[in-house]
Amino acid sequence: MRRTLVTSLVLAISFSALGAPALAQAETEPDPSSSVDPVEAATQTSPAPDGTLDLVEPKWRKITPDGGPAAREDHTWTVDADGRFAWLFGGRDGDREFADLWRYDLAKDQWKRVSPKGKKPEARFGHNAVWVDGLGMVVFAGQLGDDFFDDLWLFDPETRRWRELPAKGQVPKQRYGSCMVVGPDGRLWISHGFTTAGRFDDTRAYNLKSERWAVITPDERKPGERCLHECFTSASGELVLYGGQDDGAFALGDLWSMGKDRTWQQHDEPQTKWRRLYGVTEAGAYAYILGGAGEDNAKLSDLWRVDRETLAFERVRVDGNHPAARSAGTLITDAERGRLLLYGGEATNGAKSDVWELVDTAAPAEGDVVTEAAGETTTAEPVEDPADSE
Repeated sequence: MRRTLVTSLVLAISFSALGAPALAQAETEPDPSSSVDPVEAATQTSPAPDGTLDLVEPKWRKITPDGGPAAREDHTWTVDADGRFAWLFGGRDGDREFADLWRYDLAKDQWKRVSPKGKKPEARFGHNAVWVDGLGMVVFAGQLGDDFFDDLWLFDPETRRWRELPAKGQVPKQRYGSCMVVGPDGRLWISHGFTTAGRFDDTRAYNLKSERWAVITPDERKPGERCLHECFTSASGELVLYGGQDDGAFALGDLWSMGKDRTWQQHDEPQTKWRRLYGVTEAGAYAYILGGAGEDNAKLSDLWRVDRETLAFERVRVDGNHPAARSAGTLITDAERGRLLLYGGEATNGAKSDVWELVDTAAPAEGDVVTEAAGETTTAEPVEDPADSE
């Protein structure tokens, strides 16, 4: 549900204002109605990664579909289970928040606005979305003006209807800038986030069968309070959390993972620029991380490939035209056509509505690609598309 914060303070949308003491951690009793015991679930295994995109010789290409959503940032763009469509919901452009829903046809590179029937979620930004096979797109939390949400919504693409999911048990406090994945036990896992009352360091799981939330935050060491980070899953299904923003830094660069045993493990810090509000997508054996905002609040355009088995980071360089550096854009994988797609975000000249594809070319027309292990010296930054700097 939507909850209005009663406060005399005006919420500053700029991220430099996100500095407040964290809320106390909730109790950590188990979810008694969970259909999967998180400890016993260790007998389950995740399938081997497939659809891997190596991107040995990648090149950016700008796509210009007719029509499409208004320029925006802090939205979600989620690929369905069949890999046919990518569904864009919500976001903001600096002046307004959106509640519209768009379907992107990956085979035709075409946008189509979808008008769901019945009740639907309010406009929001900074929310999370994942696709659950057999159900549809699940959206969690977010922010609208001075209000924050703690709700869960399910969009069914067959009926074209939204449905608010019941929330029982240890319901998370309203927040934005969290992250969400389908966890190794089949439940939806959310982690960390922010309201004007403070940042969070909790991790919770939602059982789609029992419709109950449970706290799964371990008592031992864990990632510090933060927001504006992202999560993806490792090859074995663990939740992997990287970067974000805390109370004292514009950007973070630490790397953590948590599996079925509910124990956070901190990994060697990648030798990358610290960042928040970056794009991330899984592509078989790899996850790709693009852009974001750095420690000095500068927009980033670098691309990194993460081995989902070892969690090692490797820089991927692409010569030629390049999307403008940006934060709060969305990166998705189109496995059928072997490419990554980027939409929107905030560049130095405001919110964007552009679509770019990153494809692997046998013989790049302009220059060669260079990959390098994290920590090695780098060459010049790629050239932005001149149209993006207008």
